[in-house]
Amino acid sequence: MKFGEKLQKLRRGAGLSQEELAGKLSVSRQAVSRWELDGTLPDAGRVAELSRIFSVSADYLLKDELETPDAPPPPISPPAPEKPKGKGLLIAAAITGGLGALGLLVIAVLSSMFPVYGTITERNGGNVHYTSGWTYSFTQFVETYRLWALVGIFGVLIAAGLLLFWGWFDKRHGKKTPFANTDGNLSDQ
Repeated sequence: MKFGEKLQKLRRGAGLSQEELAGKLSVSRQAVSRWELDGTLPDAGRVAELSRIFSVSADYLLKDELETPDAPPPPISPPAPEKPKGKGLLIAAAITGGLGALGLLVIAVLSSMFPVYGTITERNGGNVHYTSGWTYSFTQFVETYRLWALVGIFGVLIAAGLLLFWGWFDKRHGKKTPFANTDGNLSDQ
């Protein structure tokens, strides 16, 4: 079946006159008549519009060997808007790293406010002198109050915050982590 016959059959099946179809396509009635008489073919844009109006594929309209209309192609939906990348990772990095840094800062401030009794090391040239007495020392403060576990926990929080920030940065900028293959799996290079 030729293009003109198919168009005429579809137009009549939809209950449209040549004038009404011409109005939908913004062409003259004579153009629709020439198409139905196989005098000319519509341009590609009009074929696409006819395909949409009659819910048939453009292939059906243009290929003479196709006798029955197949389903029209699914409408092309606009691409989904891109989601912001990894804001959650950045927030988690800031909170985790911030807690670790704040904890160490609090211990450092306290060690500068409260003296502890301990060994004082003085270096004078090549000589080292050890004396006992009251001192403002971070290390002595941590040892006296047995805070090494807390210092370790705060250090781990800072490291975790840095790793989370690295993950956010990689996600945001599309960089691969060191030793990563193209599929993202770690390799043992």
